[in-house]
Amino acid sequence: MRRPRLLLLALLAGTPVAPGRSAAQTGPQPNLVLTLAAGVVDGTALWTIPRQPFCPVYSGSCAAPADTFRLAREQGSSITIGAAVSYFPGPNVGIQAEMAYLGLPLRDACALLNSSPPPTSQSRQLCANAQGASHSAGAISFVASALVRAAARHQLSPYLRGGVGLVAFDHSTIELVGADSADNSYQVLVDDSPQRLALSFVAGAGLTVALGPAYQFRFEARDAIARFERVTGASDASLLPPTGTKFFHHFVFTMGLDVVLEQKRGRRY
Repeated sequence: MRRPRLLLLALLAGTPVAPGRSAAQTGPQPNLVLTLAAGVVDGTALWTIPRQPFCPVYSGSCAAPADTFRLAREQGSSITIGAAVSYFPGPNVGIQAEMAYLGLPLRDACALLNSSPPPTSQSRQLCANAQGASHSAGAISFVASALVRAAARHQLSPYLRGGVGLVAFDHSTIELVGADSADNSYQVLVDDSPQRLALSFVAGAGLTVALGPAYQFRFEARDAIARFERVTGASDASLLPPTGTKFFHHFVFTMGLDVVLEQKRGRRY
């Protein structure tokens, strides 16, 4: 009786494990990733002048009483597109360098406030042309960020992002020029030292979805905070308004494709 029992134990010990119960294996860990992404950026109001005197000037003097405008400017929503490189020396903490086109077009609003005396025809035409006028700012952002991710070896990997950078743009947020129906241009507000760079901060969260060993799909939502110049009051005869700076929030949502350039292989355990 003892001998058959020993034989059975020996057979069980030598039986191979079934394929479905083989040692588990973790997925690869992306370490160097190139991201190409696109999305949308929302806009925000920049400034408002409740009452701005204006007089069309041809020869350096104003021959008629000044008209009064209500002026406003905002940064409109736009499409964003960009590229980033992320590097993770370890499983959770990494760094990222990103360049993205933000757009942020400038959109103006104008309303004539005076009715007596009646406004000049130039003021009426200028204000009508300024209402809803849009100007491309061509804003481009450069951001260096720190990343913290979880479940790096899983198909779904959430992450947090925080960074600092600069926004470069080619149109003053202060200067305002209008035109009448004869295409005569009038300087309404002057910016004698236009800002071309703005300090920015980024805070966001996202999720990557593994599509295979070499690709990932990425979703990200972030708050892009940038400091821009703004008008704080009406200008005088010099057309130079009082100005200040303020941090403005822009919500950004992007989707993109990750190309995994370097990764650690999965492990068995």
